[in-house]
Amino acid sequence: MPQSRPERMHEILTDPSFRELASARAKLRWSLSIVTLIMFFGFIALISTARDALGATVAGSAMPLGLVLAVAMIATVVMLTGIYVERSNSRFDELTHALKREFGQ
Repeated sequence: MPQSRPERMHEILTDPSFRELASARAKLRWSLSIVTLIMFFGFIALISTARDALGATVAGSAMPLGLVLAVAMIATVVMLTGIYVERSNSRFDELTHALKREFGQ
């Protein structure tokens, strides 16, 4: 006789592979989110405390330091997104497919 939906859900939620997948995804997601928030709030704090320094031009160009930092911050966020996608497509997808095979879905 097939298991009821709550029993099936309990079986999946208590499976060590599922718990590993959920834990690894949460750790990576929170780590990258915290790095991003620190960067953005740090940049806002820098704007409010060192406005003149951010307006100074970078040696040998006409670009202000604030613009260079903003572009670097955007590039870093794109890189962090790439890290998450790469990790998701490699390790997390493997675990997800293994769980689907195990639970027949």
